[in-house]
Amino acid sequence: MPEARSRNFRSRDSIFEEIEPPGKLATLLAFWRGLVPSGLPGRQHLDPIAIGTALLPYVFLADVLDGGQRFRWRLVGTHIVDHAGIDDTGKELGATVAPGTRDAIIGHYRQVARDRQPLCHRSGFVDQDGRVYRYDRLLLPMASDGVTVDMILGGAVFGQLRSS
Repeated sequence: MPEARSRNFRSRDSIFEEIEPPGKLATLLAFWRGLVPSGLPGRQHLDPIAIGTALLPYVFLADVLDGGQRFRWRLVGTHIVDHAGIDDTGKELGATVAPGTRDAIIGHYRQVARDRQPLCHRSGFVDQDGRVYRYDRLLLPMASDGVTVDMILGGAVFGQLRSS
């Protein structure tokens, strides 16, 4: 695990609460729903300008590999990079998440790829300095053929709750 990541994250967030997307994530969900009239939108439907500069820092794209068994970061927004302390673009998801939450997080991505439905979670973590953060994450299936999920569009919003 890269030093920058261990500096920022001390994982204890093995509980994920499924939620309705709040704020920026609700905006991203509405954007995704408006991309195509039926079926799943694909990467060809995404226009970063249409997403808008207010939302782009919170957005990520992950390629779906091996029929939904593995995932690779294609794009990671600056808000996410700032909180992670590292840009994971081009790396596999399994190599970039904390071991204590790896199975749960990869399970969420697999669920979205398999069920072809959005999924939103809230969790928390404590950084090395004892600050407590809330983390909301939305996963949205994308399919270049309108059916088979080959990419996941997502959004993540971090917010500091308190200092310990």
